[in-house]
Amino acid sequence: MYSTKTTSILPKIISGVLAAVLLLPMLIFTALPNTMFGYNSAMDQGVADFTASARRLTNAYQNIAQKNQSALERLVNSILPGFSDYDDYQVTDGSGGMNQNWLIAIGSVRYKQDLNVMDGDALEDLLFGKLDYSASITDRVLNISVWDLTPEAYMDRLGFSQAEKDWASLLYSVMEEDQRVSIGDTDGTGYYGTDYGDIVFSNAETPVVYYNQTDARWGNKSYGKTSTIGRAGCGPTALAIAVASLTNNKVTPYDVAQWSVANGGMCEGSGSYHSLIPNGGRHYGLTVTNIGRDGKKLVEALQEGKLVIAIMSKGHFTNSGHFIVLRGVTEEGKLLVADPASVKRSNKEWDLRIVTSEASRKVGSAGGPFWVLSP
Repeated sequence: MYSTKTTSILPKIISGVLAAVLLLPMLIFTALPNTMFGYNSAMDQGVADFTASARRLTNAYQNIAQKNQSALERLVNSILPGFSDYDDYQVTDGSGGMNQNWLIAIGSVRYKQDLNVMDGDALEDLLFGKLDYSASITDRVLNISVWDLTPEAYMDRLGFSQAEKDWASLLYSVMEEDQRVSIGDTDGTGYYGTDYGDIVFSNAETPVVYYNQTDARWGNKSYGKTSTIGRAGCGPTALAIAVASLTNNKVTPYDVAQWSVANGGMCEGSGSYHSLIPNGGRHYGLTVTNIGRDGKKLVEALQEGKLVIAIMSKGHFTNSGHFIVLRGVTEEGKLLVADPASVKRSNKEWDLRIVTSEASRKVGSAGGPFWVLSP
């Protein structure tokens, strides 16, 4: 019997293309082999080879729409031989729903952060692997529906160990809360040219030594290989504020940034892992208690003269992710803060509701989004 098979794959707009292009720097950071950070010179052949591989990967992600289509066609072509009694087929494409940051994080773990294998073909394999489908015949038409697995289901399919799942989740969390700030996020003269001098906030139970991450004294100092304290050092700055205020150790953001780099608290190019706060706080002799999202415990801690470090998501304090210090509560119940990127925001009083609602919801093994620190 002669049959004509026509393809009627429903076109879709790949909304993640622009997002992928914007996220390419983070993609490259998550692909960096650990040995890369040991190189002494940007002239090393290893760095040149890495750059070439990064460019190839960049081009692959810029063509992600085409690779999504190739992965879809590859899946359809693998399904068709399993059916014979049909005259036509149609495909309903519901893929493309996986968050781009999850794709990057899972790919980074799957390919062991090795840019030598993370090329265009590897990206297409990654896109193909996340697809699932159902197929049935109605009136001699084969109907194929395609969708994305959830990140958890995809990691299970790839056989990730729990440690690998945790690593992918950590990368995803940091990408979603990119802590890099722009000049417009700060209130100095720009380009890390402002010396903020010695600022102490004394209008709460505990006087707080204030540091600004963009301060000319350390803003241009490196935080890792690819960023600076001014650009991505809100974590070390917030911790330095707490340590300098609660102990006799007047550490600076530079001091804490150095410790963070040496002890796994820094996420290259993006900021700091949540673990910097509990691990770094204890290193400097503080008691650190995770209180989750408990607003009542937060207020009680501030009333007792303790400080609270919070990791914030997009809202009044940041466009992505940002560590701040909560330093007190007024008689009217307003919160006082020490924002490492802004003296102006630090001089305002804030509704508890704003702080609790905008605090990060991406909580991992390090706890958060609120950590209480006390001597």
